Amino acid sequence: MKENSKKEIYAALEISDRYVRLIVGEYFNTRFNIIRVEHKEIKALEDFNILDKETLVTTIKEMVANCDEKIGAKLKKVILLIPSVNFKRYPLKVSVHPKDGSVKKSDIERALHNALHTAIDHNLLIINAVCIKYTCNGISYRRLPENERADSLIVDIDLLCADKSLAYDYVSIVEESGLEILDIMLDMYAICKEAALFEQTVNQNIVLVKIDYDTCSLALVSKGKLLTCDILYEGLGKIIDTLENRYHLPFGVNDRLVKYNTNFLANDNSHSAIFAWRNSKGDSKYITQADLSLLVKDSIYELAAKIKDACQEIFKTAKTDLVITGEGAKLKALVTAIEEVSKVETKAYFPETIGVRSSSYTALLGAVYGYRDHLMITGDFDSSINLLELNDILQRKSQDHEGETLTTRIRNLFDPKKGGIRHE
Repeated sequence: MKENSKKEIYAALEISDRYVRLIVGEYFNTRFNIIRVEHKEIKALEDFNILDKETLVTTIKEMVANCDEKIGAKLKKVILLIPSVNFKRYPLKVSVHPKDGSVKKSDIERALHNALHTAIDHNLLIINAVCIKYTCNGISYRRLPENERADSLIVDIDLLCADKSLAYDYVSIVEESGLEILDIMLDMYAICKEAALFEQTVNQNIVLVKIDYDTCSLALVSKGKLLTCDILYEGLGKIIDTLENRYHLPFGVNDRLVKYNTNFLANDNSHSAIFAWRNSKGDSKYITQADLSLLVKDSIYELAAKIKDACQEIFKTAKTDLVITGEGAKLKALVTAIEEVSKVETKAYFPETIGVRSSSYTALLGAVYGYRDHLMITGDFDSSINLLELNDILQRKSQDHEGETLTTRIRNLFDPKKGGIRHE
């Protein structure tokens, strides 16, 4: 098997404030099939700045080692998500002349190459260059008008930029972990790709809100473009802290209780125990849904009000919907509170891809789709793992039935009934 075969195995990595997440999957027949998911709880960031570089590198190495062991081939490259800190968009119109009188992908490559030489603020780095629109013969196209006869082509390109120093820090962490960078992807742009938000903004605005534990990232999407991004340095952590300060339970317990048990609607079970434990003195303790909901209600509405205030001017300009993702989308009471205080339609977004249906994986999936969009122009297909190693182990251990996808064969390696190991 050649390294540049059509098998497309991609890995994406995200470093967030409380977790590091890694997904590996195969792109097959327009679908991304998940092979492996790794996530580790670690207090890695503070206001997006790296707290403990050594521990973070060790954590990523452990996650990669787990993937290597389970898959049987070495993970060597990842698509890295970069936070939208100090985001700035540079909209450009780049003109090129098709060499043979008809539009080719190579013409778009030249347009992108020219765009990447644009002077930008010294503190920023171009993370993604996105082709928005193509105009030839006076007609505008959203998709590349390949083979269209034309003497000139104008390409509308958005340069999406973010904090240079922060991006370099994230890249250095990945490289010190023994990985190469397949590509970098802006987190809010990646979420828009996964959730198909660009297609929904022809006649209205969407404000995307990615709620994490210590931050909320907000992005305005309008007319198929990512226009602005902003950061609120507050998130789920403050809500969870109210429970931790009262009962002194571990973070993981508090996190699950808040996300999956908060309910402001009274019911017959509201005063039944939802969690019981013994304290350090051996005394029995328990908490009810009513206790929990009352305790966190004020902090939930405080966060909802701050999100509303950050979006207030946008709400005044045009019809706008809110889309909530990230860890905060799992807290239904927060999504409801945001809709209540903002008075605009609000929904939580969850991916539909089997294996990563949690809202916390939205950006990782979108990073893969954004990367493939770029590949459709350049054609420089690569893989995140060593395909030669993978092919060897598949030949040794899997039953290679006709029509069976690579993903199925890999999963067979983890099936105890077929002599493999169990996928956790």
